[in-house]
Amino acid sequence: MNLNKQTFVVAVSGGVDSVVLLHKLVAKKSADITYIVAHYDHGMRPESPEDAEFVRLIAKNSQLGFELGQGELGSNASEALAREKRYKFLRTVKQKYDADKIITAHHQDDIIETIVINLLRGTGPRGLMPMLKPSDILRPLLNTTKQQLIDYAVEHELEWREDSTNSDETYLRNYVRKNIAPKMASSSDQLLRIRRRLGDIYYEADQLVKLAVPPGNILHRSDFLRYSYSVQREIVRAWLLQMGIDELDKSVIERVALAIKTMQTGKKLDIGNTHWLSSSKQNVQIIKKD
Repeated sequence: MNLNKQTFVVAVSGGVDSVVLLHKLVAKKSADITYIVAHYDHGMRPESPEDAEFVRLIAKNSQLGFELGQGELGSNASEALAREKRYKFLRTVKQKYDADKIITAHHQDDIIETIVINLLRGTGPRGLMPMLKPSDILRPLLNTTKQQLIDYAVEHELEWREDSTNSDETYLRNYVRKNIAPKMASSSDQLLRIRRRLGDIYYEADQLVKLAVPPGNILHRSDFLRYSYSVQREIVRAWLLQMGIDELDKSVIERVALAIKTMQTGKKLDIGNTHWLSSSKQNVQIIKKD
């Protein structure tokens, strides 16, 4: 991390990962750096207000600003919804302070778990490359294992909170963490090498795909049909991202790719909650909803 006269939002849940992250950041803090500790209470557990108070005290003792977000998701909320609400809050805090980046405590074990989860969900090759894409999020602990974080916390006599839902295996990540990831420990280095190699390959491929992506919101069907289906999906993905549609998954990309080839003139396809795909005989057009 190049920390020079910048402001950062640090996501702190109160668990060992984020407590260690904050401790390391504060230990190397200079006068040119501003950290804002941000904690999101999902409202999914009875004890979550205690977690929020714990993080607030850490921020206070570290003489850092503190922002609390509060939701009422309930105990049955999905991992996806919790993540969506959490990152929406973090980006709101980032905007409030005109911060440069958000810093999270994702570590090496998170990478392995995410790869396994994506494989179970039938992901494409991009699912084997989690947390490689440049974004507004910094993850300085990606080369650090969970055990190394725990060892650091014990060595420095840090306190942290344990999330009671971490033992609930109805959440897919918890199931993977407890039942699958430990059995893959001997293969973790190989998975990480594959992730890096694929990242290099897809970086080069993305540069080539950009040449086929239209500069605006109109795509010519005849040009699109020249490419294989695999390349068509990559073009759709890049085009949607370029148009500001970043809530993408495999199903959205495939629906749009199919619609470009088959949708009748005058028809519209709903793309998420923000845009339409409109069709004419020769072109398709992305239109932002009012």
